[in-house]
Amino acid sequence: MTKILFGLMAVAAGVASAFQAAANAGLSLRIGLAAALVVNTSIVLLATLGFYFARVPQESFFGSGAPWSFYVGGICGFFFLLSLALVVPRIGTAVAIALVVLGQGVAALAIDHYGLMGMPTEPITLARVAGLLLLGGGVALIRA
Repeated sequence: MTKILFGLMAVAAGVASAFQAAANAGLSLRIGLAAALVVNTSIVLLATLGFYFARVPQESFFGSGAPWSFYVGGICGFFFLLSLALVVPRIGTAVAIALVVLGQGVAALAIDHYGLMGMPTEPITLARVAGLLLLGGGVALIRA
């Protein structure tokens, strides 16, 4: 049951990312890219602070033993927002999100295979590569 709930949450995150991309792109066309990123990031920060302070006890921001590479997520988040705000109006939401999923698949296979960012290792197999190729085929079909 827990895996089903986590799976549904992942699907919901995918839905949210598509709506986020379209909303950010629309906002950036109306108020400008930099302003849209500031507005979006401010909303994310306020929601995150609310979540942080609602938890008891609060965790430390800089946990002992956490390597600097674990803090790259913020830069990745900024790049994600910036990229999609630029790309979505030019190639459409469906193609942009499909390409994001393809990129996520490529990166996820590498992260799993090498155990990057402290993740458990899961070797690349022919079946996993085939799945990635199917994602690529899906991108081509969505573009058609």
